[in-house]
Amino acid sequence: MSASRLARCPHRTAIARSDAGGARARSRRVAARARHDDEAEVRGADLAVFDRRRALALSAGLALLDPSPALASSALLSERLERKDLSKPVFNKARPGPQRYPDWLEGTWRCTATFAGFEFPSKTMSKSALIKEPTIPGFQKLSLVYVPDVGTSDVSYDVRFAKFEGIEGVLEDRAFNLKSIVNAYLGKDAVESVEYEPTRDANRTTVNIRPGASPNAERIELFCNARESETRVADRTFFASEASRQVTLGYGKDFGTARVVNTDYQHVWTFTPTAWRSSNGDETNGDETNGDVVSEARVTLSTAGYVQANDALRFTAAPSATGGAPMPSLGGAAGAAFEPAVLYSHVMTLRRL
Repeated sequence: MSASRLARCPHRTAIARSDAGGARARSRRVAARARHDDEAEVRGADLAVFDRRRALALSAGLALLDPSPALASSALLSERLERKDLSKPVFNKARPGPQRYPDWLEGTWRCTATFAGFEFPSKTMSKSALIKEPTIPGFQKLSLVYVPDVGTSDVSYDVRFAKFEGIEGVLEDRAFNLKSIVNAYLGKDAVESVEYEPTRDANRTTVNIRPGASPNAERIELFCNARESETRVADRTFFASEASRQVTLGYGKDFGTARVVNTDYQHVWTFTPTAWRSSNGDETNGDETNGDVVSEARVTLSTAGYVQANDALRFTAAPSATGGAPMPSLGGAAGAAFEPAVLYSHVMTLRRL
């Protein structure tokens, strides 16, 4: 207890009038109380340090965890998509190869995209907490570069799938597509350039935004960590998934300091041919042996956004029994780091140009 608190004590006058023995007894009680307060402050400081150290240790430990059995499922991509099991793929050192698309997608298409809804599927993180977190993928423009403004509908742009020298099969022309997509969603000539060389590194893409075109980004670095694909024979639907980390660099509040935001998410596309035409332009039933080509396709895009490991600790921390800082839960955070925090749905129509 401090001297100033003693000076304000209402019993000060009574203490001065007491005999010497009473004064000494009261002084001993005051000293004991002061020691008790000091020890309590030290214990509180120690607990705070412990909480911070534990949180840091748990955050680092999340990176070493294996996923739950559900996440390690060997189920087909189409099955996981149907039950909305879009758990975050575990990062591994094996670099995925480029995504190869069916031959019928080769060419240039006019795409019209429509927002079809969203949901918060997490059982460990509350919706009320998540909607306040600006770093959730999709909550800010350009935090999902393939859908730069998630809730916008009836956005039209051109996309292209082509063959590249030195790589077998049909690939996405990512440089062309991303420039077209971002410009369409932002409603302006926002993209200065897209750097992508599938023959050199199919897992990294750089999108350079024109100065002043967006307050949220100057440059976007996109890193692919996992890819998967599948074809359903019954209706020739092609499924393709890509798990990515997006690093968005923008204007910082402090001069000379960039704003850097990391977002982890997974896209799952489905491409289903719905109309065909012959070489002379007539509609057909889709006999490719006669040279018929797919002229129209229906596309769905499901996007799962994930929280970062340190945010997972924060969202799943339990209140402390002693009234101190919330205590991180390793088990709860591990699940939260791998499960989708938010799911977005888009429906698109492709028409061959």
